[in-house]
Amino acid sequence: MMDELVELATPAVKKGSDRRQDIVNAALQCLQNKGYAQLTARKVAAEAGISLGNITYYFDSMDALLCEAYELATAHLFQASQIPTGKAGRTPMERLEAYLWAGFSPEVLTSPLLRLRVDLMSAAIENPKLAQIERALYQHHRETLEALLEAVGDKWKADRIPMVADLITATLDGLWVDWLRRADSSSVKNGIEGCLHFARMRLGT
Repeated sequence: MMDELVELATPAVKKGSDRRQDIVNAALQCLQNKGYAQLTARKVAAEAGISLGNITYYFDSMDALLCEAYELATAHLFQASQIPTGKAGRTPMERLEAYLWAGFSPEVLTSPLLRLRVDLMSAAIENPKLAQIERALYQHHRETLEALLEAVGDKWKADRIPMVADLITATLDGLWVDWLRRADSSSVKNGIEGCLHFARMRLGT
């Protein structure tokens, strides 16, 4: 990717404040369509309908562009996994259940978003900046989950929340990887029900 950037022509004159965002959106579209391993500056430029020079005008490296694209991707993932309006539930356990199911909504279980999740986790292994973005997404999920568990449980069992959150997080990760293989909704249902049962058992609800 960097070899392509070295060959770029003289950067074009900026044509509006939206051009940078257009490039980020194009990079995100390429990530969704082709994945991290096949992303190149040339493909991003073609997707955005611009010259290669525009990319170096707004981004000093492909890493910088990737980071902004993945930040946008994590925002999409976060929005897609929120509890739908009107389905939050009235009790703490109902709200916890709604949150767990939101991560497996039709809006989340699309090929583009699934690809982004897999690619982000894979790319984060070797790219510290992407790892930071992935950790931030995980941290937000973890804080939300622990807040929901705190509302569910007896106060004197609060010390068990990290253990319950660990098990639920690992189970959810496994469920969506399993979804990639089999797309079996019954497995998702069984896994989420198992998480709720464990929360009730350990937190005293």
